[in-house]
Amino acid sequence: MRRAIPRDKVVGIVVALACLAFSAIGLKVNEPPGFSYVDGVRAQTVAVEGAELTVGDVQVGTRLVRRGEVEAETTGMFVTVEATLAVPGSLRVNLNQSQLITEDRTYENFSSTSLVADAGFRQTQDLTFEVDPAQIDDLTLEIWYGGIVHGFYQRARIHLGITAGNADQWRRAAVGRDLEPDPYGTVEALP
Repeated sequence: MRRAIPRDKVVGIVVALACLAFSAIGLKVNEPPGFSYVDGVRAQTVAVEGAELTVGDVQVGTRLVRRGEVEAETTGMFVTVEATLAVPGSLRVNLNQSQLITEDRTYENFSSTSLVADAGFRQTQDLTFEVDPAQIDDLTLEIWYGGIVHGFYQRARIHLGITAGNADQWRRAAVGRDLEPDPYGTVEALP
């Protein structure tokens, strides 16, 4: 003889299984994602996430201006890095997280800008950071895609050419200098 399971017990079992499934998903989302570093130097192209990244001009100053108006001023130093992302492949690439790092310090992106390029296009964007002038030796741009759920990915680390030997020149160059980073960047089709 077959007995029917009461409906409230079936609902309880389904809810319990759903809770277990969501817990497993939550644990997977909270695991630190795996990544590898792609190292490079300024003015040389590196392959990252199926795209080509090139870091160009680096400029330093103490004021950010836009259309002649001072938007921000620091007692430290602003560093603006021109970065270009070209996507010869068939998928859009988004590098939405960036920071400058030294051996001892990490500087977050002051401008909150990112690099995004569709397939067949290139975007050039100025990334701006506020840094401590006393801590700029071996300043390196680290840039990557940071999503909530993402598997294995790549982080590009591009050395900007600021070393212990030339850091004083960079500090002197920044004093009283205005920077006008392009907040919109440029997008163009690849040839």
